[in-house]
Amino acid sequence: MQNSHVLALLEEARLSPEALGAAIGVSGMTVRRWLKRPKQPVPRVYLAAIRDACYALISQGRLRAESATVRTLLARTLSNEYHAALCNLGLPQGFDTRHAMSQDDVLLGLSRIGTQSQKQHDVDGNRRKIFSFKKLGREWSQRIGALWQVIRSKKIGRLEKAVAYGALFYLLTPIDFIPDHIPFFGLLDDFGVLGIAAAYYSRRSHGRL
Repeated sequence: MQNSHVLALLEEARLSPEALGAAIGVSGMTVRRWLKRPKQPVPRVYLAAIRDACYALISQGRLRAESATVRTLLARTLSNEYHAALCNLGLPQGFDTRHAMSQDDVLLGLSRIGTQSQKQHDVDGNRRKIFSFKKLGREWSQRIGALWQVIRSKKIGRLEKAVAYGALFYLLTPIDFIPDHIPFFGLLDDFGVLGIAAAYYSRRSHGRL
């Protein structure tokens, strides 16, 4: 990430250097010094803080998640959290979630997660925790209930249950591609994954796959 990306963030979010500095743990003077050298890279030690500030500004409505600035910032501020997420989910390091993914891409990733016996075991043993997410709303409850029925069905083969297991494990995992501690966005990510998986089984039941 270059200092010019920080300038784009300031302009789009309408922040002062002092406000951004406070969000990422540096002085406003430091931010102003960065802006005087737009082609110079931002010190790597601040990348994770800039990323988290970006998520916070999105949740506050000061940035649009779909903006080019946001996409560029998030693509350039990957931290150890991203690699930890891949490891925790059992996905290969080359599995790329940084760019827009199609539903087929998501289903492939969930299938890779759900075929792992340890992940299946974790889901089977955490019914109470999984069902606790139902309190988030009717659609949450419907999606979780539908996927739980899939993994408990005796009419569906173990391999065919992989997507459901993957989605429910994704819900359980404390390390996400968009961390759950980021207000609204972390849970939205989980919700979307559940929806894609539930829709997949709905299409199967109607013979559309």
